[in-house]
Amino acid sequence: MNSRLESRLLNYFMLIAFAAILIGIEFYFEMDARHGQHICSNPAHQQANQDTINPLDNLRNKILIMFMVLSMVVAIVLTMFIKNITTPLSKMALVARHINEGDLSQTVSIDNHDEIGEVGIAINELASNLQEVATFTSVTANETLENIKYLQEFVADNPELSKIIDHVEKNLLSMSGFVNSFKFLDTELSNA
Repeated sequence: MNSRLESRLLNYFMLIAFAAILIGIEFYFEMDARHGQHICSNPAHQQANQDTINPLDNLRNKILIMFMVLSMVVAIVLTMFIKNITTPLSKMALVARHINEGDLSQTVSIDNHDEIGEVGIAINELASNLQEVATFTSVTANETLENIKYLQEFVADNPELSKIIDHVEKNLLSMSGFVNSFKFLDTELSNA
């Protein structure tokens, strides 16, 4: 399945190839038209003209063959170039979607040490930073919940303070539940 970027790059390549083919066809027929005019204008010297035209025909055919070979080489190189860009970007987009859905265990495998590789490294660092923030939030919420239980014992006789502490406890439990909905990469920090 082609990505949208890959399709767009292939369309650009096809437009360039089409223009190059049109130029080649124009060149081919222009040489052929000049030969015909040259033969018609000098009927008395047809044998001499034939000796002149045969090397030009050979040159025209060689140029046509070279153009076709060059077109195939360019097509292969551009296809490889397009694949080298779109394949890693498609993989990164997939990992980014998983991270967006809360799966922080996803990482991008870095095969290139160029700008595309730098984007992959940035995605991995982003997922790691999000995991650290989520883990820190979870640990802090759990510690605060323990302290709240301790405080509730002291303010049991004060209904106003008990209500405030219960509200804070409810919010911390919600935050803890949200953070626990993430899927973490298995590390020492996430096991804490």
